[in-house]
Amino acid sequence: MATHYKAHTFRADDSWETIDTYWSSPLSYWSQKSMRIEPPVPLRVTVFGRVLEESSAGWINYGGLWAMFVQVVQARGRAGQRVRAEISDETVSEDEL
Repeated sequence: MATHYKAHTFRADDSWETIDTYWSSPLSYWSQKSMRIEPPVPLRVTVFGRVLEESSAGWINYGGLWAMFVQVVQARGRAGQRVRAEISDETVSEDEL
């Protein structure tokens, strides 16, 4: 179940743009989130500019131990393309798709 939704319109062709940022206390390192994008576009999660995860399936999980640092969820699309992000406090698995 989604906890909130965001809309995003890409400003430039083929460049990574931030959709969401996430930080969590080191005491809740087990906490994870997920994001689904419609229409599907490539996604990635970065910390300090280092790519932790990438997905071209239109969904990605993030959080966990790396969330004690600010995680940045980025997407890449065409200039003017509008997407809808569904952010959930639960992870997504391939079985749920």
